[in-house]
Amino acid sequence: MIDAPAAKPKLYCNQLAIEKGVDPIGHAGTFTTTMVIEIPLPWKTNMYDEAGVLPQQVLDLYEVRSERYRAGLGYPHSLLMVASDPNYSLRGYRRIMYYDRPSSDTASYRKVEYSVPEAEFGDAIWALTEAREQLPQYEQYRDPANDATREILVCTHGSVDVACAKFGYPLYNYMRKNLSSDDLRVWRVSHFGGHLFAPTLIDMPVGHYWAYVEREQADQIVNRTGNPRDLYKHYRGWSGLSSNFLQAAERELWMQYGWDWFSMSKSGTVISEAEGEEPDRATVQVDYTFQGQSLTYKADVEVHQRISTPYSTGSAETYAYPQYVVKQLQTT
Repeated sequence: MIDAPAAKPKLYCNQLAIEKGVDPIGHAGTFTTTMVIEIPLPWKTNMYDEAGVLPQQVLDLYEVRSERYRAGLGYPHSLLMVASDPNYSLRGYRRIMYYDRPSSDTASYRKVEYSVPEAEFGDAIWALTEAREQLPQYEQYRDPANDATREILVCTHGSVDVACAKFGYPLYNYMRKNLSSDDLRVWRVSHFGGHLFAPTLIDMPVGHYWAYVEREQADQIVNRTGNPRDLYKHYRGWSGLSSNFLQAAERELWMQYGWDWFSMSKSGTVISEAEGEEPDRATVQVDYTFQGQSLTYKADVEVHQRISTPYSTGSAETYAYPQYVVKQLQTT
């Protein structure tokens, strides 16, 4: 009797993406402001259905965001959750980290941190986002000593996609034990898009998104050491640029200037873009400051191919991920 061939093991979405050679550049989230709130585990799939794990004000914010999207107004704000940590958290309090951009020409976001009593947590979230006139009453809970602290947010949200737990948690565990310090905290964070880029993380306050991060890349990202070229296809982009084409151009400037680039003030503009719902080319401009001199970088960026792959583990649905290439660039 001939044995049946062994079933081929099912690959996770990130393994398929790596196998197909999906370049993550241009696939970073973008936001003008983001709020990171502390929510104890577990995070179950139904946590967004009714208040409990999340305060009602957070559910209301999701509804506000949906309404503004439907009205075509956009919503350049994000909300992320981090899991409570025995060394970072205070019993009876919840942490809120609020980030905004002081100007369009900047290298990173500005951070304000609060430790709020649990009974006032939801109201403080609402005040920060939708009722700023109420914010002074929460000034007593400000924690300015942490405003300059660097935060590494590693996605481990397995109830959204199992790849983030299987690959993200070991990365989080390594970074939490080996790379955290008084000036750098490492957190388990909720889903922020891009399961197929797991292990994936956000580096705040700079707002860099990273993909396929293993220990070697984690060390480089945290310490900003080694050859940036080694991280070329691990960089998803900078959240301060709303255009995928701009994110691709910004990566090339990083390659030119090295690690110093991440400390330079910068802004971006799309000069022209091909028509259609999914444009395949654009001319973009990045303005930046180097050694006190204002410089401008113009680039023609194209989608040279689209790679179709599942965007979530176990899903039959695929998405054709645009792959960007900078065809021509000029610095003036």
